Amino acid sequence: MKQFLAVAALNEAVKKHCDTRRDVKIYTEGFKAVQHEAMEFSVMCDGELYQLEKLHEELRQAGFPNPSSMEEAVLYAYLLWGEKAMEHMEGAYSFIIRKGDSLFCAKDPLGLRPIYYLIKDNCIWISCRIQPLLDASDTPAVLNREGLLELFAFGPSISENQTLYKDVHALPMGSLLRISAGKLEIKTYYKLSAHPHTDTLQETITKVHELMSASIHAQASGAQASFLSGGLDSSLITSVAAKKNPQWRTYSLDYEGNKENFKGNMYQVSLDASFIQDMCEFCQCEHTPLMLSQQELCDLLEDAMLAREAPGMADVDSSLLWLCRKVAEKEQIILSGECSDEIFGGYPWFYRDELKDLDTFPWLRSTKERISLLHPDLQRLPYEDYIAKRYAESIQDIEYLDTDSEEDRRARIHTVLCLHWFMQTLVTRQVCMGDAAHLNIRAPFANVKLLEYVYNIPWEMKFLKQEEKGILRKAFEHELPESVAHRKKNPFPKTHNPRYAELVSKRLQERYEDPTSPLHELFDDVKLKELIDTKGESFQLPWYGQLMSGPQLLAYLYQIDRWIVTKHISIEK
Repeated sequence: MKQFLAVAALNEAVKKHCDTRRDVKIYTEGFKAVQHEAMEFSVMCDGELYQLEKLHEELRQAGFPNPSSMEEAVLYAYLLWGEKAMEHMEGAYSFIIRKGDSLFCAKDPLGLRPIYYLIKDNCIWISCRIQPLLDASDTPAVLNREGLLELFAFGPSISENQTLYKDVHALPMGSLLRISAGKLEIKTYYKLSAHPHTDTLQETITKVHELMSASIHAQASGAQASFLSGGLDSSLITSVAAKKNPQWRTYSLDYEGNKENFKGNMYQVSLDASFIQDMCEFCQCEHTPLMLSQQELCDLLEDAMLAREAPGMADVDSSLLWLCRKVAEKEQIILSGECSDEIFGGYPWFYRDELKDLDTFPWLRSTKERISLLHPDLQRLPYEDYIAKRYAESIQDIEYLDTDSEEDRRARIHTVLCLHWFMQTLVTRQVCMGDAAHLNIRAPFANVKLLEYVYNIPWEMKFLKQEEKGILRKAFEHELPESVAHRKKNPFPKTHNPRYAELVSKRLQERYEDPTSPLHELFDDVKLKELIDTKGESFQLPWYGQLMSGPQLLAYLYQIDRWIVTKHISIEK
């Protein structure tokens, strides 16, 4: 591997000032100097740690002083355990530790905080945001062939080691980056292991309850509120937290005109309002319902794109950004039900006959339709081969047990795919929208001990009584209203108001009428015009996931245009 000799700070403010020693450039601003036993280190942290008392006690027993900051806690953990330090630190974090010309960089096992790096001219820049890398290294923003493949094969998800920007890479979930003696190494330090599950059904129910409750209590420290949709995940978090804290508050999101225009489908079977009311009566929480207008939902598409630094999940991103801004007026921290479906098998592709046996990413069911929408020059790229390659890479190292049934093997495949793809897309959304609104969103389901236990529960037990997340429902059914405990899964609420389709199609029409819009370079003009004229109806299948179709696709294409224009991105075919 080529040797790279320079490093930069893990924050947005990558500075231009540097020290030079033996031709090695070390950017020092943004780091905190930490001394230990006459040695000086520079440390940079992003995110947070939970259960600090336990970590501090382990460090004290090993002879380290009581840490006075996250930087000191991370450094002492690294000095004590080396690259196994992440096994002892519970949280959502990333960090860099530098000593002289050596560097160690890692993120938490589940990849809950992003790290990006850019290599150029024997230098490496590292940051939790993309734009500082481009600015500090004087690198132009380019969407090249691989970026086009990512954008149109997978978007808005992205391979976990990639970004849409040429030369800008992401550190994958459970990975570390090390520079020593001028050599760069990127290594996976965490992966799921298969183990026999020997607990009885009742023991499993009890263990799931204990692990989940412990994670909620750990992440509720310093928090006073949770999101509440009336679904299983946010409701059980609310119930457990409110039982310990009578002052617990909740917030919900609804859309202007949804009640009047809702039509149920296999993915979204009911509206949230009645279930939220049941929960509020059950828990006696102070609840704040928040109503988002269609105009605001449309207006925030560009802000959401800028927060993510790429086209994202369209209105699902912009609505979360709006919600976070409203909640941040009163809260600094809030708990979310994110990451439950990946761990407990809640998505329809875990159990629906038409989805569960697909030998590809089950949330990508419109590849041919995607390709047909593109400019003829771009239709020639090998999207299907690229998807097949990434799929094979994603599942090649999965461990199985000889005792696994076909259902167990399939559940392991879907869990690994979801963790490394679907969850990473949602985690990035949560981090970016929360950070943009100055709101810290915590996800108690994103817990390593919980994941490792649930991963090895046999599918028959996990899918108890043929209900998605049946084991989780059983574990918490006595702490929830009956209506909520067995409510069919609903995804993050989306708008059903046709007014939104009118607004986004008008926005996209304006961009279409601009001859300089990159849309003309990326899409077939006739297909694009048909999509706009039909307000998205000409594209029948979801572009991505369960709900990203019609108006959401229009919004996504609008974000693509705004991303390329506002970020001054050049396109290399």
